Amino acid sequence: MNEDQIAELIEAIRQQTDAINRLANSNAALVQAMAEAEDMDDEDREPTTYLDGSLAR
Repeated sequence: MNEDQIAELIEAIRQQTDAINRLANSNAALVQAMAEAEDMDDEDREPTTYLDGSLAR
C-alpha cells in the first residue's frame, strides 16, 4: 500500500468508528426512552439472557 491508500484507509476506519459510535448512542437513548415509557428502573433494564442464549449473571 502506498501513503495515499493508507491515508484513505485510516479515514474510512475513522468514519466507520464515528458511525458505530452514533449508532451506539442512539441505541442507548432508545433503550432509555423505552424504559422510561415502561416505568422501569435501572435494574429492570439489564438483560436476563444474551443473544447466544446464555444466562446473564
